[in-house]
Amino acid sequence: MTMIKTTLAAILAVTLIGCASSPSSSIEKNVAVTKQVCCASYSEFSWVPMQGSKIDFTIDDYSQVGEFPEGKSYFAAFALPANVQRMQVDLSSWMRTTGVLAPKIILLNSSFETVDVVGLDDFEVEMGGMFSLASYQHRFEMDLATTPYMVVYSPQEYRKGEIQIPHPERIRAEDLGLARPMVTDPVIQHQKFGSLELGLKPLNLRSYRVTETVVAPVTAIAATLVPATAANKAADAKMLPETEAFYNTQIKAAVGKNDMHKALQLLEEAKRAGSSSAELTFVELIKK
Repeated sequence: MTMIKTTLAAILAVTLIGCASSPSSSIEKNVAVTKQVCCASYSEFSWVPMQGSKIDFTIDDYSQVGEFPEGKSYFAAFALPANVQRMQVDLSSWMRTTGVLAPKIILLNSSFETVDVVGLDDFEVEMGGMFSLASYQHRFEMDLATTPYMVVYSPQEYRKGEIQIPHPERIRAEDLGLARPMVTDPVIQHQKFGSLELGLKPLNLRSYRVTETVVAPVTAIAATLVPATAANKAADAKMLPETEAFYNTQIKAAVGKNDMHKALQLLEEAKRAGSSSAELTFVELIKK
């Protein structure tokens, strides 16, 4: 894979260069967020536990809307599980012909105060191939003691931009030492929605004493666990009522729009996160 470092200044320069060659540049984008915010503070967000090795997710019209320093934005929010002390996270935001979400990350402590911010300047562009997508990508670490919460969103400044990337045929020709083909490098518009992926790799597991009561970022767990080893499975955790409600609302909205792929994706995600009601909600909806 070819890696390209990108900065906001470079993106703005590319915007000017690509205007003449991009058919979409003459079309005014709708980057405004008019939906009402979900919460008065970060502590009221609904959090998805970071379980498994990968989480595919979308930020779309079903997503929560928050008030951030730059204004309103759709967002996704995640929390470390109780049994992971440190986690390596790879965030990818996929570049499709319909656009890409230019991401910004904030990491919060247990009091929901901002500890670190990852802006678009910190992301690299990973080029895809003939059968794979290019993406904005960044690797970082989270720590249960200092940064147990993560929020991904896209400020309005980012949503107004675009990025021009090399055509896959040009990359292939350069790799093979062939003549440069007569192709136009695509211009990908930044959008308020997008498809993303989290790659998760626990770096340190947290062990418990048998008598310890553990308060996880997302759930409170009475620890009747044996000390953790590398072979131990993640602790089962009961999902909070507000998280259950969030998933059920998302599933209902997807079924209401006849988007069964989205509904099934949400169902599987909810079940992996410990939901006890999502499957029943889905079954009841499709019976109607």
